[in-house]
Amino acid sequence: MLGVCIRMRGLAGALGTAWLLAAAPACAQALSATVYAPGDGAPNSLTFTVPVTASIGGICGFATAPSGNYDAGALDTNTWTNDFAFKLNCTVPSRVAVVSSNGGLLTPAAPGAPGYTNKAPYTVTLKLQGSSTSAMANCPAADLSPTAANPCSFRGASSSTQGLRLDDTSINVDGSYLRVNAPAYSGADALINGNYTDTLTVTVSASP
Repeated sequence: MLGVCIRMRGLAGALGTAWLLAAAPACAQALSATVYAPGDGAPNSLTFTVPVTASIGGICGFATAPSGNYDAGALDTNTWTNDFAFKLNCTVPSRVAVVSSNGGLLTPAAPGAPGYTNKAPYTVTLKLQGSSTSAMANCPAADLSPTAANPCSFRGASSSTQGLRLDDTSINVDGSYLRVNAPAYSGADALINGNYTDTLTVTVSASP
């Protein structure tokens, strides 16, 4: 009997979805068989080997996923910044992607009159730290919106081809973060009163 056992599993991370794929052989060995030719005397045999091989696919997910909340305070008077740190767990090169639910900090109420707005812009910076190299990119939150006309290069759900690419392994390495920041709002339209919010979704995938 020849047997090779392969296991696959998936992992969902906090604040975003981290996909993990591992293929691991539970059994793999060289098998031998003995063949006898009846009627040719005893013992008459031929021994041969059958090589069995298997492989382990790359693992990629979040060792510690980005999470948390941040209060920027008064958007029209405060310059603000905050880092959401995370750690990757990728034994192969990886890609990380981000989606902004609102494309900026949004309050639900409609502006109601010309010269007012219910959305404040801010910038998102993504840094990925590997074992020996790093990758970094930034773009306005507006370009991370699902409906952005000119989407950022790392907008969307991560895949082997989508997202900021880290051409390195990164196994529980410090230094990766998602940074959000903006100067005090000074746009042409005044911000209406209200509480402004946005949600960022971060995903990671292997990109061998």
